[in-house]
Amino acid sequence: MTEYPKAQCVLIANGQGWPDDNSRPGRGEPEMLPSNSIGYLDRPGAQQRSRVFVVGRGRIYWVNNADFESYDPTQSGVRTDPKICLSCHRLKPLNEFAVNQSNRAGQPTTRPRCKECFDRESGKALSEKVKKEFSERIGAPAKGDLWRCPCCSKYSIAGVTAQTRVDHDQERQRPRGIICDSCNTGLGRFKNGIDHLVDAADYVRRYEENIAQEDDAE
Repeated sequence: MTEYPKAQCVLIANGQGWPDDNSRPGRGEPEMLPSNSIGYLDRPGAQQRSRVFVVGRGRIYWVNNADFESYDPTQSGVRTDPKICLSCHRLKPLNEFAVNQSNRAGQPTTRPRCKECFDRESGKALSEKVKKEFSERIGAPAKGDLWRCPCCSKYSIAGVTAQTRVDHDQERQRPRGIICDSCNTGLGRFKNGIDHLVDAADYVRRYEENIAQEDDAE
């Protein structure tokens, strides 16, 4: 299951990377890699360059040995400074992460994504005016109404056992429907992408198929 052990983690402070081409550096121009990128040593190079899987890019590059050093990724945490961003996988100062909530000890914690990645991935929010007009047009449930979320099909009491949210298409910036807050959060975590949802469904389906095969074998 492990792609690379933590002992192979490296920090690429600055430098260029040549995309891997059949276990060789590509012949094209090298790409500038973002500063302080996290990578994993795929194959050490005895001479000038080594093969490094750059996590934020999701692919292998040939990187000059002088441009990276070993790094322990477990040094990064919720309140550590600096901290690894969940999205770009760069080591950044803690002040580049927005405060999210407090832990059990009452200490402020930060979001897993840096401000730049969070703003880019969250997309533009709908205005309250657009939300209100859409809710009135489709007849959104009032507080206390029994309704059924069109996303998860669960019955809830609006505003009591579940909050209703105006879900929107981030690409087209238009409302899609009224759904429960749990589904709204879930779609956001799946980046509102059909491919991500299909992959999740396939993951659960594979598990169920394996369980069925184990039951048949008994």
